[in-house]
Amino acid sequence: MTTIDIHLSRKDFKLEFKETFSPGITGIYGPSGSGKTSLLLAISGLLPLEEGRVVVAGRTLFDAAKKRNIPVENRKVAAVFQEGRLFPHMTVFKNLRYGWKPQSNMDFEEVVDLLQLRHLLYRMPSQISGGERQRTALGRSLLSSPDILLLDEPFSAVDVSFRSQLLSLITRVQKKVKIPILVVSHNLKDLLTLSNRLLVLKEGKCVGHGNYYDLLAKGSVSKLLGSKNTTNTLHMQVAEIMPDEGIVQLRMGLQSDPIFVACKFPAEGCSLGQQLQLFVHANDIALSTEKIENASIQNQLAGVVTAFIERESVLLCRVDVGVPLYVEITVASKNKMDLSIGSRVFCLFKAVAVASVS
Repeated sequence: MTTIDIHLSRKDFKLEFKETFSPGITGIYGPSGSGKTSLLLAISGLLPLEEGRVVVAGRTLFDAAKKRNIPVENRKVAAVFQEGRLFPHMTVFKNLRYGWKPQSNMDFEEVVDLLQLRHLLYRMPSQISGGERQRTALGRSLLSSPDILLLDEPFSAVDVSFRSQLLSLITRVQKKVKIPILVVSHNLKDLLTLSNRLLVLKEGKCVGHGNYYDLLAKGSVSKLLGSKNTTNTLHMQVAEIMPDEGIVQLRMGLQSDPIFVACKFPAEGCSLGQQLQLFVHANDIALSTEKIENASIQNQLAGVVTAFIERESVLLCRVDVGVPLYVEITVASKNKMDLSIGSRVFCLFKAVAVASVS
């Protein structure tokens, strides 16, 4: 178990934090200046602490009461920061090899290929791009066999074409090494691609920690997540590929009562039976009290209204279609449709409004 209990005071900032993390990915989200990077620095030992306790994988790294403070290099904490900090006098190969252990959970050649670094191995950090430096820093961290992995804005310097690959890689890494991975990002969609587990910070304090959909139901936390960011995530299996029509049919749920969703054909391709993760923004979904025939809208999912959540000037309507879907509507629409808890509705959204990653 990993427990972080820290208290840090500076002239213009205070960080008070006590949370427990289990193996898996947790997204760290919050406005600028909320303490996201400071939290990672404190765990890694790069930010001196005066009070608190840091326990990673059952091993105490810092305990103010017992005057215990394990040096940074002995903590088995791997951190990748926005700048992709590398040793400037070492080649990419030597940076990767630094701290690598033969018993590492990650194979050296596998990491090199997964991060597309083979052609860069004998270049210096000054000769590669910011995104390539970040990938090298991530590779070095994975090869050090850490007990926890800290990623600070890992996608900020990565181009769009490599972004989905990196997201997929981090997910595969987590399944293989089974350690806590804390990921800081200002992009909520990136975090939700990795995990539905979020920790939300505001002014140096944790105001929410748990499943994204549970957090949406908490008014104060929901406002921090922002109405424009509300995203539905679905894990579905490719059931039919229609290349001539440019769409893919996916399914989930029980064999006797499956849910089908159509999405545009993924740019990276897909195959029958493949698992895809889908994203549909709450403001891309419309509600209707009846199914619309002869319409261009491919997806019309029947469901029941289970909750209304006030979000700034709009409402989030939660609809059970077999899984919960959040739909953004106005109060005027709610009144016009005479919606209430238990109302039967159809969730309507176009195939082109559905984004997917493998």
